Amino acid sequence: MDIEHRFLPGDGYKVPAILIQPADPRGAAVIVHGYGGNKEEQLGLGWRVAEAGLVACVIDLRGHGEHSLPLDGEVGADLDAAIRFCRLFGKVAAIGHSFGGHLALLSKADYRIAISPAVNRPLSEHTQATLKTKRSYRVRPSEFAVVLAIHDKLPIWDPTQEIENTLILFAEWDIPEISSGCITLKNAGTRVVQIPKSTHSDIFLVEQTFADVRNQILKWYGNGE
Repeated sequence: MDIEHRFLPGDGYKVPAILIQPADPRGAAVIVHGYGGNKEEQLGLGWRVAEAGLVACVIDLRGHGEHSLPLDGEVGADLDAAIRFCRLFGKVAAIGHSFGGHLALLSKADYRIAISPAVNRPLSEHTQATLKTKRSYRVRPSEFAVVLAIHDKLPIWDPTQEIENTLILFAEWDIPEISSGCITLKNAGTRVVQIPKSTHSDIFLVEQTFADVRNQILKWYGNGE
């Protein structure tokens, strides 16, 4: 594997990224963290995606990690910029966790994997309080009202679109409104899988998630034989 720290071109700014590139990639995946996260948290998932034959492009969203811009309503443009760059390698999957999972569903990627996506609104008071106290300090600006306004204005993903090109995973012990949102999507015909013995904050680190993501990649892109 080749591993490279890059700054991908956006519209007047750069998107920080780590690329993990196998010798003969069959496509690429952009991997997006959740609110208060960063690209470094997703490197384990990125490595497994690269082992499945894709270039893994793990990015920082604005307001997070090394990104120079503050979090704002144009945050989806960071994912779009990374997808454009990754088309150099072929078809692109967007893989996101939580807030990043919602962005992945709304993206223009060829394939989408949303891990515990925050598609329901409004967020419960308990969830808002948890994010405010345990995640906001890692974001610029740290005022939770900023991401709440962004979340509320994001388009609602249409589960009837691109069903064959979408996979949703959620944790056995996930945030209640995320679990209910994923079950609603499952009832609408989307492929939704519950990952046992996992929580919202560690689902992207458990072996079953790695296996399900890998198997879906092989289904979409082929096994390389």
